[in-house]
Amino acid sequence: MPKTYLSLTLAAAWLASPLAHADGVDRALDAFHATCLAHGPDFERTATLAKTRGWTPLVDGAALAPVDAMKAFRGWQVTGDDLPAGTMVAVTRATMDGRSVQTCSLKLFDVDRAEFEKRFFHRTDAEKIGEERKGRQVSRLFILIAGNRKQLVHLTSPAVRGTANAIIASSIVDD
Repeated sequence: MPKTYLSLTLAAAWLASPLAHADGVDRALDAFHATCLAHGPDFERTATLAKTRGWTPLVDGAALAPVDAMKAFRGWQVTGDDLPAGTMVAVTRATMDGRSVQTCSLKLFDVDRAEFEKRFFHRTDAEKIGEERKGRQVSRLFILIAGNRKQLVHLTSPAVRGTANAIIASSIVDD
């Protein structure tokens, strides 16, 4: 009887644990928050982190940048770590509307786009301020306060359901 009671207690504790309910979407949101939102985009900090963790530099990852007028770009294919498999990370220094900005982006694969956005809203105070459809992609722009800074968040994903579940989540802050 004591073994059964212990087993039931452990099972109940596991089901109540957040780890039992974590999935790819939660891992993706945690990765975006830890890498880009918590401290805001930081070109130098992210480059140092990439070097320390041995991330593989990207030859061309400009498509990850949420702003066209880039002054500097660094991108990496993430290996290992606690980030979802295949994740790409990029940081830029750029100009947007005449202002210097820094950006941080994650390209995440095999993530349910609708669920990512739903949980993003649930976890943050984000307010949607725009949406644009270009060809096969939809981009949504949000504003929020994270890491004690006002940040723009740019989410880009395929517009058509049934295509590969990939999302580019970017944070943009004044430099």
